[in-house]
Amino acid sequence: MARAIWLPVLALALGLWLGIGLEAHRHLVALAFEEVEALAEAAAKLSHPEVLSRLGVRLTAHPREAPPLWGERASGAEVTPRGILIWAAQPRPGGSLEVTRIYPFFLPSPLVPLGLALLACLWAWMRSERDVRRALGMPFNEARERLADLAAAFASLEEGVAVLKGQEVVLLNPKGLALLGLPPGALPPLPLQRVWPALADHLEEGEAYLPLPTGRPGRVRLLGFGKRRIAIFQEQAELLRLAEELTQSRRHLELLRAQAHEFQNLLHVVGGLLELGRVEEALHLVQGELAAERALESLLRGVEVPLVAALLLGKVRQARERGLGFRLEGRLSARYTPMGESLASILGHLLENALEAAQSEVGLGFLEGEGLRVEVFDDGLGLPEGKEAPFLPGASGRGPGRGYGLALARAQARALGGEVGYHRRGRWTIFWVRLPEPSS
Repeated sequence: MARAIWLPVLALALGLWLGIGLEAHRHLVALAFEEVEALAEAAAKLSHPEVLSRLGVRLTAHPREAPPLWGERASGAEVTPRGILIWAAQPRPGGSLEVTRIYPFFLPSPLVPLGLALLACLWAWMRSERDVRRALGMPFNEARERLADLAAAFASLEEGVAVLKGQEVVLLNPKGLALLGLPPGALPPLPLQRVWPALADHLEEGEAYLPLPTGRPGRVRLLGFGKRRIAIFQEQAELLRLAEELTQSRRHLELLRAQAHEFQNLLHVVGGLLELGRVEEALHLVQGELAAERALESLLRGVEVPLVAALLLGKVRQARERGLGFRLEGRLSARYTPMGESLASILGHLLENALEAAQSEVGLGFLEGEGLRVEVFDDGLGLPEGKEAPFLPGASGRGPGRGYGLALARAQARALGGEVGYHRRGRWTIFWVRLPEPSS
C-alpha cells in the first residue's frame, strides 16, 4: 500500500507548496504596493526628490504610462525575470515623480508542505487500514492476497456465476461470459434484460431450466444473499456429460464386481472339489467354464465394433451372475466403428435398465438396412406405452441420484441424428434405437 501512495503524497505536497507560494506572493505584492506608494508620497513632499534616487525615485518627462492627471496617482505591477516590479507615479511640474522597486520572488521551503502531505497520507492509510480490518477481519495486505486468491478461484469455476443487484449484473466470471455469449472484455455492471432476458423474467429463487442467450438449453440455480442474488448456470449438455461420466464409472465398477464375484465363486467350487479329492469333477467344471467362454466368444463374433463387443462381454457375464439368459440377434458390422463410443454408451444405458427390469431373459438385436436399428428387450413388467416421462432427467423409481440413463441415451442418439423410443410386444418391453448411416 505504501508504494501506491507515494505519487499522491508528491502531488499533495506540490499542491501545498504552490498554494503557500501563491499566497505568500499575494501578501508580498500588497505590502510592496503600500511601501512604494508611501515612498512616492514622501518623495513628493521634498523639494529635491532626486536625493532618494538610490531608493528608486526619479523625476522623468517620459513616465512608464501616460502621466496621471493633477491630483491623481498611478501604480502598477509587472513580473520580470529579476522579480516582481512595483511602481507608483505622481504628477510634477514638467513631468512626473516615479518610484520603481523590484522585489525578488519568494520560494517557500518544501519541507512544510511535504510534512503536511505525509501526515495527511499517514492518517488516510491508518483510516483505510482500520476500515479494511473492521470489514474483513484482517490487515490490508492480507486482505489483498485473499481477494487475489478468491478472484483466481472465481475465474477457474467450470460453472457460470453471475452476481445480480436488482436488474443489473454486477459481476461475472469468465465461464459466465462465454455461456452468455459476451466478449471477454465486457465489464459489468450490465443490464440483465439485455444480457439474459429469460432470467430477467424469472428471478424466483430455486432451480429452473432456461434457454441461454446463445440458444442452448441451460440450468440455472438462483440463490439470495441480502440485496444480491447469485445465479449459477450451466449448459444442459455439460450436465448430461457429467452424468454420463458418473454412469459410466458406476457401470464399469459393477461389471468388474460381477466378473470378480463370478470367478471367485468358480475358484471356491474348484478348490472345494480338489480338497474332497474329486479331481475329475473339478476338471469337468473348469472345462465347462472354458466352453462357456468359447460360446461367449462365438456369440460376440458378429459384433465387429470393438467397444460394443467389450461392453457386451461384461453385460453377458453380469446377466449370467444374476441368473438371466442373454440373447443376441443379428450382426453389427465394422463400418459403425466411427460411432462406436456413442453406440456403446447408448447400449450400456439401455442394457443396464433391461438387466435391472428383466425376470428371466434379456436380448439385443441388430438390424442393418438404411441405417442401423438396435433393439434391447427384456421380459420385465414394462412401462406404459407412449409416455415421455422415462426419458426425463432424474425420472426413476429406484431412489434419488438415478434416472439419467434413458435421458442420456436419447440425447446421444439425437446428437448422432437418430432417435430412441420404446414399445411393448407380448411379454417383451423393447427399447429401440435408430441411427443413420455413418458418414464416410
